[in-house]
Amino acid sequence: MSCSSPLTCGGDIGVGGGGGEFNALMKSPLINIEPPASSADLSAPTLDFDSFLLCIGVVSALHAIIWLVRHYGPYIFTEAKSPIHRRNKSSDRLITRIHKKWYDLTTFEHPGGPIALSLIHQRDGTALFESHHPFLSRTMLMKILSKYEIPIKDVSDERGCRLMDPADDGYYKWDGIENDKFVTELKQLVHDYFSDISKMRGVSLTQAAKATPARWMLILSLMTCFFGTLPWYINGNWAFILVTPLLAWVTAVNYWHDGLHFSLSTDWRVNAWLPYLFPYYSSPWMWYHEHVIGHHAYPNLDHKDPDLAHAPQLMREHQSIKWKPTHVGQAQWHRVLFVWSVALGIGLSLLNDIKANLKMSYNNVVAYSSLSRPRLVAHILGRVGYIFIMHVWPYFRFPLWKAFIWATLPGAILSVCFMVNTQINHLTNHCAHASSTNFYKHQVVTAQNFGNGSLFCYYFSGGLNYQIEHHLFPNINHCHLPALSVGVKKVCEKYGVPYNHAAGYLDAMERHVAHTVEMEKRPVKVT
Repeated sequence: MSCSSPLTCGGDIGVGGGGGEFNALMKSPLINIEPPASSADLSAPTLDFDSFLLCIGVVSALHAIIWLVRHYGPYIFTEAKSPIHRRNKSSDRLITRIHKKWYDLTTFEHPGGPIALSLIHQRDGTALFESHHPFLSRTMLMKILSKYEIPIKDVSDERGCRLMDPADDGYYKWDGIENDKFVTELKQLVHDYFSDISKMRGVSLTQAAKATPARWMLILSLMTCFFGTLPWYINGNWAFILVTPLLAWVTAVNYWHDGLHFSLSTDWRVNAWLPYLFPYYSSPWMWYHEHVIGHHAYPNLDHKDPDLAHAPQLMREHQSIKWKPTHVGQAQWHRVLFVWSVALGIGLSLLNDIKANLKMSYNNVVAYSSLSRPRLVAHILGRVGYIFIMHVWPYFRFPLWKAFIWATLPGAILSVCFMVNTQINHLTNHCAHASSTNFYKHQVVTAQNFGNGSLFCYYFSGGLNYQIEHHLFPNINHCHLPALSVGVKKVCEKYGVPYNHAAGYLDAMERHVAHTVEMEKRPVKVT
């Protein structure tokens, strides 16, 4: 394989991201920053001695938090319990069903870490199991699992062999899929691609599939740029009311999403904890339920994909949502702009979170188990911190009129960026109601790529413009997806599987709007 271009050897044309907005904003009310002579004055703000001491205190506090998390984290963040911690109580057993068989994974030291296993506890984990092991053969996978299989005679509710949602019976037909030519060619494509990279870098296949060294440099560079804007943003400079949230989006969209798909690093701790630096998309724990367990396993499937039921009173994007008179005119630009401006900050980050913890179900689709008391306290504190970071601190620093702008506009900008880059990937006339009982074909026909080969689309979407490849191989870092897309498209064409692709953002938006217009019409009753 040629390695002359970044697209053919796992190189990096995308943007990584990260951030620590929380720490900077938490200390903002106490920082004595001299205001610039005008809003255009970009001279560096100065810190007094008290602020210096405060910085030392914040750094010390961070070290203390890291120490506490390392030593006591699993007792609070129960999803991070390792087999050592799970052996303490019988109630901590980790039971799942895969390919119609029950397994007790309590003592299994999963190479991908304990969180990945916790997501399939008392669920049908077949879809997640299949999609997150692209380099191991079915024979090898089942051989590993067989060590933990629960004999049929021991399967009982008392043993924990029950599903949180009795309707969680899967959807796909798995019999014979390991011999399906479309599937085997896709897996061979991925194996061959990463074999070359692993040999070149001297790493394992799994390590080769994660973020490259170049990607990590890019992530750190963008974090530095983002942090660098915070003094002016906190100081109320008008230019940075736009620059900082846009940079926050571009910085975080690449690493946050990858981390929660276990595709940043082979160290599960890196994947688990880095997303907490940017908690304004959603609580990471909620994101696992909405995005990984629900949407990725069952995209666009009625009553399985929670993304089909966001704001159903205002928007109808799927036939599973009952039509209402309020859906008329849903494609009007001001209506879309309003919904998209509040969808992230109010919908995903707060309302969906609250409803899930009260109803034990995410969007009435994904079963949700109650949190332990320490975990719930930590979760609530995290959401309170989110509210303070995004909406409260400006009122301690600016006049009321300016505080209102700083408390609303950045969040709206982030929300619009989020919605633009997520809605156009699945909700079109070609994708929204497509389906297949073949898991891999279903991932392809329900997704749409856009702007393949466009640097802008890649940078600004964080690789989400390669949605088909991402859904096929979710735990592969998106810096590899452009190279894989060429082969994936050829395999799809060979076997007649529709490969949906829009030319860029404008084309993708036009397709999405056409779908939204179509879905606002009252369905015709068939007699």
